[in-house]
Amino acid sequence: MKHKTRHKTTVTKEIIQEVQELAEQGFNNILISQSLNIATQTLSTNKELKEAIQRGKLILAKKVTASILDTLENTPTNQQMLVKRLCLFNPVVSIKKPTTAEEALNNLAAATQSFADGEINGSQLRTIEAVSNSFIKGYELTELEERIKTLEEKENAK
Repeated sequence: MKHKTRHKTTVTKEIIQEVQELAEQGFNNILISQSLNIATQTLSTNKELKEAIQRGKLILAKKVTASILDTLENTPTNQQMLVKRLCLFNPVVSIKKPTTAEEALNNLAAATQSFADGEINGSQLRTIEAVSNSFIKGYELTELEERIKTLEEKENAK
């Protein structure tokens, strides 16, 4: 049995469009790569293709959500469950990806203020607290290790 060898893919507007259309139809990356004879690695590393997949998935999610909501039109209880599950009315909390402990603390302070203002609920605050605290602890540990390493290097150099 002869294996097909893949050639280096030149990303064109047509390929980007095909990738988006397949993602809209619910194809995952493996099926998209097989359908278009593109390496899955290319799909996950090429910025334009990744964005096309994201756009396709977003369009599919909108269609599915609209379809579900249409189906549930006459059942308010089911609508309420779906709204809660999809977090349709939860505000988006604006936090930045921290690179320092200070930035993580700023995120935590902003989240605490949003909670105090009634913009987010306790569950959202606890999630942000957990993520921020984990980042801060990891950051502090890394910084402490660096300091110890520097001290040991100075001591050994004597």
